[in-house]
Amino acid sequence: MHKILVTKEVAQMLRLHEEYVRELIRQRKLKAYREGRRGGYRITMKAVDDYIAKKHREMEVSKR
Repeated sequence: MHKILVTKEVAQMLRLHEEYVRELIRQRKLKAYREGRRGGYRITMKAVDDYIAKKHREMEVSKR
């Protein structure tokens, strides 16, 4: 079972603004799903790890 996070938790973890995390989700750069009709996004820890790994790969490519 993967740990489920809300946008506020992800923002704190990545040291980003919460609205920027929502924008990453809308741009499909960070996988998430909506909970309930008015509920916010839910993000798995695996999705956060995948996002971080992708950013690291992009940094390595840009260094070359």
